[in-house]
Amino acid sequence: MKITKVEVFVVKIPSIPTASPNTKRYITDDYFINEGRRSCIYSDKLETIFVKVCTDEGIEGWGELLAPTNPEVAAAVIKGHLAPLVIGENPMETQFLWDKMLDTLRERGYTGGYLVDAMAGLDVAFWDIKGKAFNLPVYMLLGGQYRDQLRCYCSSVPGRTLEERLESVDRIVEQGYDAIKIHTFGKGKTADLDMLSAIRKRYTADKLDLMLDGHGKYTHSEAFSLGRALGDLDLLFFETPLTFEDIQGHRKLADAIDTAVAVGEPLRTIYTFRDWITAGALEVAQPDLGRNGITEMMRIAHLAEAHHLAFAPHLSVHQAVGVAATVHISAAISNFLIFEYQPNALKASEQYSTTSFTMNKGTIQVPTDPGLGVTIDEQELRKFVTDYAVIQAAQ
Repeated sequence: MKITKVEVFVVKIPSIPTASPNTKRYITDDYFINEGRRSCIYSDKLETIFVKVCTDEGIEGWGELLAPTNPEVAAAVIKGHLAPLVIGENPMETQFLWDKMLDTLRERGYTGGYLVDAMAGLDVAFWDIKGKAFNLPVYMLLGGQYRDQLRCYCSSVPGRTLEERLESVDRIVEQGYDAIKIHTFGKGKTADLDMLSAIRKRYTADKLDLMLDGHGKYTHSEAFSLGRALGDLDLLFFETPLTFEDIQGHRKLADAIDTAVAVGEPLRTIYTFRDWITAGALEVAQPDLGRNGITEMMRIAHLAEAHHLAFAPHLSVHQAVGVAATVHISAAISNFLIFEYQPNALKASEQYSTTSFTMNKGTIQVPTDPGLGVTIDEQELRKFVTDYAVIQAAQ
């Protein structure tokens, strides 16, 4: 089997307006930051990149990479670098192709960011092809199915004030979730602790698991004092509380508090995860499919397993393909903890896709269809495509 063509779709879907913080400041027509400590850039739209890989045997695979802003950058990497590299190769050789793509970036130090994100999208498509070729769901090719259901936590708790967020929590619990991740207000440890304490007064730990995502915003003193308080509130984990590069700070925090420290969203390869894991700087590994791909994400899961660490995949604004691929990985690893579920982006993708996994009351039922189990309606998808390219072998 040989790869004959790669198609790249930059997708931007208008999103439903939600309550936003008063600190929101636009830097372009579409992109904004939240004024304050360490805000990344956000988009008013749901942005992603899909790749379709075609073969000489007529089997096609779909991939998705995480591109919440400026997807044109990663798309350019695929169009000008990676797609021409893999044309003519066998998509069944997933590990070989991952290493071949990474090898073309290493000497120049391009082992992170948009470049590895672009690799991830192609890698997911290769696995979709492999599953379809063998008529098996991808998790069977990853080693088998440890579980047929995935416990999820809701990672979307809207609200500008404490009262609005408490109302959102009540609605989420009514929908059947028994785990929720709260994202920092960005107003400091006191406001965040007040919010978590108010939720815990309503729902005890045996009724509702809580997690806190710090988005790298806390100072050392804030993280340590807040982290100690989280133990009394019985949180499941404290995600990225300190600066994203601060391995030693996270190590010291993990040693000092009872709540597990979770890290992974900004990390790309097994080599960066190795540095964090061997330093003792994380206790829950959170690789992101849209930044790691299936091949590398499985290696990260096994590395975490060898160090007796839990695995809780990170998901951001992934749409149908990215979520489905993460479902397959989560079914195929022994150290799975809990699945991050972002309902808004996945719901938006229903306009052009159908998935074979199902969600019911906070639990995902693992699919049995070959490949990833996602069907894309290209005609409907193209309504949201802002940039398209096709790369194929020279005639």
